[in-house]
Amino acid sequence: MSTIAPTLTITSNASTAATLPGPMSIALSLSVTDSLPIAEVQSKILSVSTTHQLVWDASAFTASGATGVDGAWLYFKNTLAENSSPDLLHDIIVSHTAADADNAGDAHRLFTLQPGEFAFFPWDCTQDIYVDAAETNATALECWLFERTGTE
Repeated sequence: MSTIAPTLTITSNASTAATLPGPMSIALSLSVTDSLPIAEVQSKILSVSTTHQLVWDASAFTASGATGVDGAWLYFKNTLAENSSPDLLHDIIVSHTAADADNAGDAHRLFTLQPGEFAFFPWDCTQDIYVDAAETNATALECWLFERTGTE
């Protein structure tokens, strides 16, 4: 059995700090590490466009219906540089449907990654994962899939 050991660390200064003040009256130091069993790793670097695009197809994975047994952990990173204009054209939208998710208030949207942002989250392989963008951007999205042991 293979494992990965992700670590998430969140720190900030107190809001009274002279340099890089934080969002709270106290300093924050949160860190968590886990050891996750995996069976396989897949990765992709995608160019995104205004046409929604399938990233991970749930039907390619076995879903037993047992909560927490099947699935994967997904990592996404928007590799683009900062937005150069106020219209946020370099944002990447992640959704769970083939419908266009680049509309305000779209119920299919899971989250939006602004330039440089990333996400790491569990996926039960019960819905497809799609991406969409406000404009076409070459090699803009780095994606990793870490399959749980017994997924396929």
